[in-house]
Amino acid sequence: MVYYKCMKILFSTQSGSQLYGTFTSTSDVDLKHVVLPSLNNMLLGKRLTNEVIKTNNKKFERNSAEDVDIENIPVQILAYDFLGGQTYALELAFAVDYTEAGQIIHDPLILGFCRELRCRFLTSNMSALIGYAVNQASLYSFKGERLNAVRAVKDLFLNIGLIHGPTAKPNEYSVEFENMAKEIEKQFPKSFSITEYEVDCNGTMKPCIKVLEKILPYTSTFETSLKVVNAQLKKYGSRADAASIDNVDWKATSHALRVVEEGITLLKDRNLIFPFNKEYVDLLVSIKLGKLPYNEVIDMINVRLDELKALEVVSTLPKSSPELAESLNTWLAEWLRQWYGLPYTI
Repeated sequence: MVYYKCMKILFSTQSGSQLYGTFTSTSDVDLKHVVLPSLNNMLLGKRLTNEVIKTNNKKFERNSAEDVDIENIPVQILAYDFLGGQTYALELAFAVDYTEAGQIIHDPLILGFCRELRCRFLTSNMSALIGYAVNQASLYSFKGERLNAVRAVKDLFLNIGLIHGPTAKPNEYSVEFENMAKEIEKQFPKSFSITEYEVDCNGTMKPCIKVLEKILPYTSTFETSLKVVNAQLKKYGSRADAASIDNVDWKATSHALRVVEEGITLLKDRNLIFPFNKEYVDLLVSIKLGKLPYNEVIDMINVRLDELKALEVVSTLPKSSPELAESLNTWLAEWLRQWYGLPYTI
């Protein structure tokens, strides 16, 4: 077996453009290892973390074709991130079945592990994918509906805060607050909603509003929620206002489309195939190189994003729940006992 710093390497693959088939002459190499941490570290309760090793330590320079980034991912973190719908974990769990990105199966058990993980714990929760896509594209189209929705929410908290004071909370004026919020929901149904969120492991739900992917509970003060909204405007609004054809991060924009397409494929087919087919690779590379009109690309992302959200609602995949998380814990413990050679009852 292959070991690195007392960690047993279970699976290795190049990720990113090498995995997708979209690499160019300037693409760097991202190498990911799924590892089994040492038993001693586990028994001592040492915190599990992903370890990233970079050859390029220059903070303000992008990697070149000569640079290699290595990431060691504990198998436990891979499992939990898969359940959470994290993009990299979803990709790695499917990458074990392919070879064109230099995949190496160091321990044959990882194949069964990943296949069971996909079969039992792939959920309809695409919020992490959606959030990643939004951040990658900087979605400059926020200057359309999304940015205006955030601005409307800012006005909501400013206005109601002036009436009742900044330390008041929506749950203290829920009827008045929801009447105002419903007007925003009617105007921006894709970007804003009055909903509920899960507050504990017992499935307890409490009311909130959701703007883009941000949850704002009724128990937060108007002042606190306003700070969150202002942070959204600062993060996205300045990007949207500054965006122009000459100021587009085309690589990030191509990632945005790719991630949304992966989500759609997972919900439709429950599968990811690597590398992508040639026609789709050509499209992603064209976007990456800035060869397509900006507005055309953004429209494409928005259409596919709407499709992803619609599929998420009707998907027959299981939804994230405390029960599913507990099931993952039990399942993962069984696999770890097998890897560490431990008895099944302790």
